[in-house]
Amino acid sequence: MRATVDREEALRLLQIEHQAAAALIAELTAEEMTRRDTIQHGMYYDQETSFKDLLAHLICYEDYTVEAIGEWRNVRKHWAIEAVQDPRRGREIHYGGIADRDHLSLGEQLDEYRTVSQALELEISEMSDADWRRAPSFANADEGDLGGMIEGILVLPPRPMYRHLPVHIPDAARYIRSLR
Repeated sequence: MRATVDREEALRLLQIEHQAAAALIAELTAEEMTRRDTIQHGMYYDQETSFKDLLAHLICYEDYTVEAIGEWRNVRKHWAIEAVQDPRRGREIHYGGIADRDHLSLGEQLDEYRTVSQALELEISEMSDADWRRAPSFANADEGDLGGMIEGILVLPPRPMYRHLPVHIPDAARYIRSLR
């Protein structure tokens, strides 16, 4: 897959995503962030997801993207590149990202979200435009580029470009009202 936006636009959209999440974090109480079954969009029918769980879900995809960028540089294909395209494995990623972080306290989860978000922004901001468009050099690569690989993990349909949060919370003000 080839990138559909340039590196600067990807970074700009990702920063909007992170600012929107930060605004929600600043607005919500600890009880509201950990209350079960408050995320009604984009989850599987059997999930009773809290905002804290949603953060774990968002962290998962961003963390895999950071890892995949590192693997790309080391001429290796990260397993998530193909896994996100497979419905069964994609479902495992969806549930696993939440389950893997279930043991974390809210504070630890918030710290991890900030750390991973900053790491992803830094990775994209420090790469050159040539890096963004660089073809893979690992075995069994498609005809994509690094930016396309990033989009392939972060921007799976129906997600808007570099905006995962709105899939799950389409209207932040309405979501906050629903909690209160």
